[in-house]
Formats: sequence, C-alpha cells, structure tokens
Amino acid sequence: MNGIEANFIFAPRPHSDGAEVVIDVTKGLSKLLALSPTGGYEYHIHVSPVGPDSDCMATGGHLDPYKVGSVKCDAFRPAKCQEGDLSGKHGELMATESGAIPTISYVDRQLRFSGAEATIVGRSVVIHNNGTRIACGDILSFTSEAYRKATDSGNARVAQHTANGAQESASGGLSHTAVMSGMAAMVLTSL
Repeated sequence: MNGIEANFIFAPRPHSDGAEVVIDVTKGLSKLLALSPTGGYEYHIHVSPVGPDSDCMATGGHLDPYKVGSVKCDAFRPAKCQEGDLSGKHGELMATESGAIPTISYVDRQLRFSGAEATIVGRSVVIHNNGTRIACGDILSFTSEAYRKATDSGNARVAQHTANGAQESASGGLSHTAVMSGMAAMVLTSL
C-alpha cells in the first residue's frame, strides 16, 4: 500500500503484561514524502480491521478501551495514553532518505492479547503521514484461518524473527501477527 513495506511483530510477554514490539520498515517512509514537521510518521493500533479494497478509513479510531480520549500522549506517563497510540508512547517512525528504517524494538506494557475491549488481535495497525492514513493492515493470530488465507494467497509475509531477534517462522511458536497489504505486523503486518 503506497509502496510501504514493513513488518510489525507483537509478541506476548510470558508471565508479564504487555508485548515485545519489533518494527522493520524496508521501504516507503522517505523524507521526500514526510509531511509532519517532525519528519516522522505516526502509527497506531485502530479498533477495526481494514475494510474491503484495503480501505484504511474502515479501521475506525485508535484502540482506547480505558477511555483516555484524544489528549496528547505523554510517553513518561503511558497510563495516560490510549492503548493503541504506539507512536505517542514510543516515538514516530522517523523518515530516511531511502525510506527504509532501521529495526525498532521496545516493550509496551499496555498491549493486551485477551479481553474483548482491550485485545489487539483482530484489529489493525495504521501508519499516518501528518494525520492522513497511508498504510494499514489487520492484526491476525498466526493460528487463524484468515492469516492462513492471506499467506496462502501471497498477500502476507511471515516475520522471520521474533521480538528478541531470533530467527523463527510462523509455525515456530509466535502467537499473533498483523497482516497488511504491503506492510507486515506480528501480530505480523504487510503494507
């Protein structure tokens, strides 16, 4: 989508809250296209899956099960941030000349893999360029039928590393992936 290729991996933390997050952008987020005064791209988990024909507007608003609202996220007080405001808590995806961004990894203690209101599974990841939705993809479980169909049809790529950097395939034990057409997330996403 828009020439963006990226992998987002969300791995549940054993015996702990949250997720390890690994983001690998291989192309598409260039300085030439960045409209934000900061030179970066915001990214969030949205409440609904991507609509037909890769409709990013169908993803709804940011995941906010605890009703924080649209106040500016303070990275030093993540409990005051929307669960889905990843760039607010961890920084924007900073544009480069080539559009590829070095791998980013962090732990987000707010992300959940269960609970109807708070889970990230079955939702979507959206990348914004100064507020405009430029790429989006569904967050799917590696074990879901929808994920199998996406990978079988060639519309999704499987992350080749886990949050701790080890090489691993989809069958190697990763729990979730987000799949975007052109972007990939683990919950794996391909934009």
